[in-house]
Formats: sequence, C-alpha cells, structure tokens
Amino acid sequence: MKRLAATVCSFSLLLAAAVMAQQLEGAFTLRGSEKDDRLNLNFQYEDGRSNYGRMIERAAISDVSRSGERITFALKRAAGTFTFEGRGTLDRASGWYGFSPSQNFAAELDKLGYRGVEPKHLFVFALDDLSIDRLRRLERLVSNKLDTDELVRLINHGAGYRYIQSMSDLGFRSLRSDEHRRARDHGLSENFVREMRDLAIKLPLDELIRLRDHGVNPEFVRALRSAGFSVSHDELVRARDHGVTAEFLKRMREHGFDKLSLAEYVRMRDHGVTPDYVQALKEAGYGNLTAEELVRLRDHGVTASYVRRVKELLKDPPSVEQLIRMRSRGDFGSR
Repeated sequence: MKRLAATVCSFSLLLAAAVMAQQLEGAFTLRGSEKDDRLNLNFQYEDGRSNYGRMIERAAISDVSRSGERITFALKRAAGTFTFEGRGTLDRASGWYGFSPSQNFAAELDKLGYRGVEPKHLFVFALDDLSIDRLRRLERLVSNKLDTDELVRLINHGAGYRYIQSMSDLGFRSLRSDEHRRARDHGLSENFVREMRDLAIKLPLDELIRLRDHGVNPEFVRALRSAGFSVSHDELVRARDHGVTAEFLKRMREHGFDKLSLAEYVRMRDHGVTPDYVQALKEAGYGNLTAEELVRLRDHGVTASYVRRVKELLKDPPSVEQLIRMRSRGDFGSR
C-alpha cells in the first residue's frame, strides 16, 4: 500500500510539473464598463479561433505598471496567473497575454478525482475564478458527479459556479449539471428568473425555458399587464408567437381598439390587420370599422388603394359588404 501511495503521489507531481511546463498565450482587449467599476476582458486563445470574454472586478487587477503608452498588469487566480502587456490604460487597452497554470491547483484537482487536467482546462478555470472551495460547493449544488470535461463544459456554456449558485438560491436546487447548461444555453439568466418571479411567474425550469425560447421576457409581461392583460403563461406564449407586441397593442388602441380581448388582438394580427392597414383605410374614408369588419376586408384582399379606386368610379361610397363582393368578383381590377 505504501508503494502504491508513493506511486500515486509521484504521478501527481509529474502531472503538475507537466502542467507548469506549459504556458498559454494570445491577444487581449480590455474595456472599462460604463455601468460599474468592472472591466470587460476579451481573450483570444492561442489557436487564433477561440475567444473568451469575461467581466472582472477592477480590484482583481494587480501589478499595474505604466510607461508612456505601454502598460503591464496581472490577473491572479487559483488556477493560474494571467500577465498582460500592451498599450493603453485600464479603461481601454490591447496587446498580448500569457497564462501560467498553477501546479498546486492541478495537484489539488487530481486529489479530488479530476483526471486529465491540461493547461487549457486550467485556463478556463482561471477565467471563471474557480477555486477548490468553490468547486467543492459546486459539487454539492448539482445532483450528478462532475468530471473534468463536464466542468469545462459548464464554464464554457456560462453555467459556472456563480450561475449554478444563483439558480439554486432561486429555488432550482439539485439539478443535474446538464440541466443548468441547457437553461443557460436557452438564455435563462439569473436576472430573467428573478424578474419573472417578481412578476409572480413561478414555473418549472422547462416552462421558463419555453417562455424564453418564445421571446416572452419580463418587459413583454409588464407591457401586457400595463395594457390590462394578466394572463397565463400559455396565453403569453401565444400572444408573443402571433406578433402581438406592446407596440402593436399601443397603436391599435390609439385607433380606438382599446376594449378587445387578447384573443381578438391575436386574431386581428393573424389575419394581417396591422395598425398601418387600419390607418390606410381611415385615410380612404373608412374610419369606424369593427375588428370583425377589418378582418373580413383583409381576408378578401380589400386594400386602401382598391377602396379609393372604387370610390372614384361609383357615385356613393360602397359598404363593407359591397366592397367584399366586388373584390371577390374581381370588379375594378385586382389592386
């Protein structure tokens, strides 16, 4: 057993030494945030194809040195250290970076059972500011066992420790790591979930993903509620799918259609009755039409230009029914 332990220890040391022997490098750009005291760091990986963007706290930057336009600084993480050299300031700079993987961090990961850890993995862990303590907490937050590849996938998909901790705090506890990845891939951010809950929309993960996929966001929900519609999430999806936007409702109400049900607005939108169509018919002399009349006129291809032509050729303005009959027979042309 002692010999086996010594062999394992030697292997771990060799692995860590191999990791330390490799450094990664590439290009970087840095931009200060206009909203807060954070920095947007974009890393172009050494293969020239992969890009990684991260928002970091300005306080995390260390070893800043400036000489004229030249600037150097460092970003130290548990998984390794980034060093930067370029031109500019901490509000706007570009240049080259190097990444030195941490021997100790690689060894600790190996002790926890994370095999095959390479410098490129440590690069990703460092970008996400992953520490051993955070990793242990992350392991407790998901219901499945993590390995190196899945840990990298989580971070690359934007579902690292902070995301999973936030989602757990919002009630989505003990999910599998692939469920967190799926949620993040579908744009389910912590802010989205929190705002929806503030609007009393508390749904299972799959239903929230469905809302997000169909473009139902907090702004849309608030817009419909301000228009007087407090409807189910299924009706929200239907309205969004059929193009009943806040702007559509606003403009239709300006034309006098302010007492319709959501289903009636959906029907008008489905039949091509837009605010522009209503306005065009108003200008042609038909300004007091009902929603049903507008739908029937639109269905039969009665355009504003057709109405104007008919009115020019007839003594008296035709009724809606007459317009529909004439248009169906092809009287006075097709437009």
